[in-house]
This record gives sequence, structure tokens and C-alpha cells, in this order.
Amino acid sequence: MRSPGRTIAIIGGGFSGTVLAVNLLRRVAAQPTRIVLIEREAEIGRGVAYRSHAYAHLLNVPAARMSAQTRDPMQFLRFAQSRDAGCDAEQFLPRRLYGEYLQDLLQRAVEAAPKHVTLERIQAQAESLYRIDPIGPYLVSLSNQQRVLADDVVLACGDPPPASPPAAAALAGHPAYVCDPFRDAALRSEAQTVLLIGSGLTMVDVAIAAANLNPDIQIHVISRHGLLPAAQTAGNASALVGDLRARIGPQPISARSVLRAFRSLLADIECRAGDWRDAINIARQCAPQIWQDMPVCERARFLRHLRAHWAVHRHRMPPASDAQLRQMRQSGQLQIHAGHLLPLAADGDRSISVRWRERGRHDISSLSVDGVINCTGTDQRLSQTQDPLLQGLIEGGLAVADPLGLGWHTGQHGALIDREGVPAEHLFYVGPMLRAQYWEATAAGELRGHAERLAELLTDRSTSYTSPRL
Repeated sequence: MRSPGRTIAIIGGGFSGTVLAVNLLRRVAAQPTRIVLIEREAEIGRGVAYRSHAYAHLLNVPAARMSAQTRDPMQFLRFAQSRDAGCDAEQFLPRRLYGEYLQDLLQRAVEAAPKHVTLERIQAQAESLYRIDPIGPYLVSLSNQQRVLADDVVLACGDPPPASPPAAAALAGHPAYVCDPFRDAALRSEAQTVLLIGSGLTMVDVAIAAANLNPDIQIHVISRHGLLPAAQTAGNASALVGDLRARIGPQPISARSVLRAFRSLLADIECRAGDWRDAINIARQCAPQIWQDMPVCERARFLRHLRAHWAVHRHRMPPASDAQLRQMRQSGQLQIHAGHLLPLAADGDRSISVRWRERGRHDISSLSVDGVINCTGTDQRLSQTQDPLLQGLIEGGLAVADPLGLGWHTGQHGALIDREGVPAEHLFYVGPMLRAQYWEATAAGELRGHAERLAELLTDRSTSYTSPRL
């Protein structure tokens, strides 16, 4: 039996999946449409970034720039002010509040949707995905023994979870080692000395939470470059515009030519009394086109030599976090080390021996800590994923991982490209792993645009071939 309508399955209920569902509900579809939102966690809209932690982690972007809707840029700010009238447009608000906003946004969209467009929530993990026949619908098998038959499937999964760095291979299962820093149990109040591996935004959150939990704790941070994220600025974003792509010129794009053009742009901005953050914002706008024009070998060169420097200037921390880290460093509570971490070794059940070779030197430093927390961030290498759904997509040839380990190989609107190099017509991806195609694909402003364009494509379609559910 065939359904008179269409079924769209969204796998993942974090930011991207929630915003896509909101846009599908708000668009007037031509035929009955059933949206199935599949999320393994109990709450929709939170994902890893906006879940309810015991620690009040802050957003890294001011409230006025965090709307999930392009056409209503002050939407999140109004929501925050409905909870606290004193919220300011340039305030860096708690992430858990943003999760509440996404949940409220979805609920309002459900209530306002036309009767022939419905949302069904399933709490389960998608374990496999395959087609009934070469031109037929997709069958999604779930961990709760349900199976969903869908005309269109959208993977809205975020990055895979963190993977242990090679230096921590011997610590698997050790009670003083934490591979996933996003768990509340990652921090122990009795720890007196802790090592954080990695110095990006994840480290910032963990270091501040650890210091708030235990004001006497000593924190050591080790990363290859020892670079900390720069700070955001208070006040409105600059209105300066520019074209980094035009500065590169018609010649083949290389990592070196991009760096040269960026330095030229930065010099011009500084001559106009601008801020280096203006140059970063302009580069972000041009990044997708530059990245797509750049040969794979030059992308790899950029990742080797420039990625760390781009990351600390692009992914900035709130001023309050910057101020607290500065105070911690001045007091000696927080120490940053640049170097190569050598294999870690257990020293009993509650202690770990740490050794590293300092950057640019041959001598080895060492210390003993009560705990080690992996803060290197999510593992973007899909070739290493342990997720059965993602593994199945790759092994079955329905999707291909980017050779540089950045995400999925995708086409227009996030269509997954199969082993034969053909973009799928009914299988899509939306989320941060679009960085393989666009490089810049992690901020709310970028992801909401991808979700809106994909929703427009899906609701303009009229074909369907599914039965309601097996």
C-alpha cells in the first residue's frame, strides 16, 4: 500500500535537525507530509552543545547573532528577554538557555503547522539505512526495533564523539582518565592537579568549570602549538565588507596565496582603524568559494600549516571566559605548555605520569596529575567512526568520507555523494560535517542557512513512494 503523502526522516535532533524540522513545519507543503525526527537523547534541540550541564557554559556569540531564523535576526534575543528582561543584545548567555529556545521554537512550529504537516518524535538510535530497491524509498532501522520507511532522509548528526589521542592509548578504562569531556562526571572535586589535552574552546569550558568546582585546583594544558582562542569583543559587529577571493586573483589558489591575500586585507583594515576580527569575518564570508576553488593538495597544506592559527582567531571565547583564564594564568593556577605529548602512564589507580617534549626543544618535562581530560574536540574522521549507521553508509557505498577527514563528500543542498560519485536525490546531510564542502559550517548563522535551503527543496517536491511505517 502506498501513502498519499510523503515521509521525511531527520536523523539527529540537535541544532541542525531541530531547525530543519521547524522550517519544514512552517513551509506550506503541497501534499500531506509526515516529518519523523529521530533522536537518541531524551531532549530535542540540545545536542552536545546546548544540553543541561551542571556548569553554566556560555555561548561564544552574543545573543543578537544567535537567531535560528534568517528572517528574524532578533528572535533569540526576544526569547531571552522574555525570561529575563535585563538581557542585552551583546550579552553572552548560557548555552542551556539556547537549548530551551530551540525547544520552544520547535513546539511553536508544531502548533502553527497546517493539519496535513505533522511531526513525529522517536527516541531511538538509527542503526542502519538502505533502499528497498534502486529507485525506491529508504528503510531506517532503529534501536527500539522500529523501522521507518521514508521518501527523503536527512542526516542531521553532529561530529562523531571525541577519540582518545595516541598518547592516552594506555589509559583506556583508567579511573583518572576522561576521554569525553562533555559529561558532567568528567570533573572530580577531589582532584588537585589535572592535565587538559588540547587548548581550544573545549579546554576553556573545562578549565573554567574545574576552577569553579575546586578553586584550589592546578590545571596544566598541553597542545602542539600552545595557542589559546582569542576573545570576542563587546559591542556591535563591524559593518566593514570586502572580498578576499578577489585579492587572491585568477591564479590557482594555494594556501600561500590565501595567506598573502588575508595579510593584505588585514593591512587595509588596520589602515582604516579596523580590527583584525573584521578581517576574519570577511574571510568567513568568502571561505566557501575559496575552499571549493582550492585543490585538495592545497587544502591539505592549509590544514597542516594554518588550521591551528585560523581556529584560535575564528573560534573565539566570550570576554568573561577570557578574563577568568587571564586571572588563572596570572595566579599560576593555569599553565599552558606547547609541545609533543609523550605516552601517558598510569601511576596507581588515582594518578597519571605525564611527559612531553617542549616545542622547539629536545629536553623532556614531566609531572604527575590526579586526572587527565581529553579536550581535543570531536573526531571529524568518519573513516574512524564507530557509529553503526555511519559505518553502514560508507561500507554500502551510499556515502563517501572526505579524504582530508573533515566530514562527508556532498553536493548541492548537502546531497550525499555515493561511491560512484553520483549525488543522491533523496539522501542529504546537514550539520558541521559540511565543512568538507564549505570549510565554514559550524556557526548557527551558517547552519541555519543550509537548513532553510534544504527545507525549501524538500517541500517543493511532490513525489512520494512510501507506506506509513513498517
